[in-house]
Amino acid sequence: MDTPTCYIFGAGEFSPCEITLTDDDLVIAADGGYDHLIQLGLRADVALGDFDSVTSHEIWEDTICEKKTYPPEKDDTDMMLAIRFGLTKGYDQFAIFGGLGGRLDHTVANIQALSFLAASHAQGILYHEDYALTVIQNSSFTLAKDLSGYVSIFSLSDTSENVTIKGLKYEVEGATLSNTFPLGVSNEAVGKKGIISVERGLLLILWHSNI
Repeated sequence: MDTPTCYIFGAGEFSPCEITLTDDDLVIAADGGYDHLIQLGLRADVALGDFDSVTSHEIWEDTICEKKTYPPEKDDTDMMLAIRFGLTKGYDQFAIFGGLGGRLDHTVANIQALSFLAASHAQGILYHEDYALTVIQNSSFTLAKDLSGYVSIFSLSDTSENVTIKGLKYEVEGATLSNTFPLGVSNEAVGKKGIISVERGLLLILWHSNI
């Protein structure tokens, strides 16, 4: 990625992928996400959580720069702890792996975490094996022109006002979406740069992406 990025690895479903880190990037293992980092051969700058799901303990101490342990009884999920830590370090771009699939309640919690990032004027993307999603608030998001497959857009706020979609199969300008009707499901990429914006509200954007 072109800008310094906070990479967070959770304990959810994960498929091996190729990630090139720079010295300016921050890599956080959220509890069992440490096992995914070991699988990829990537460094862990920080590991945090209650560590109830890590299995790679035999190489634990030699591969982590910093370890933060929290009690199991806490308000923040391990993913939220990682997000808060990244924000305190000044990052506003987050790439999150191992945060989808598995337990449905964890998936919903991580989507809410994307909303937290959007409200904090940061951009977070949750990556799965063949799709990714993000949340924007009163802003815009651009999809690459080489994208293929479906793109779905949902309002997470009661209403999302003045929604504009350009460069996809179904284009709209100045539309209002609500969280009680899935009007934005199953749009399609058409080989153009897709631009999605909302003037007031929270939008969840999901697209197919091979990581």
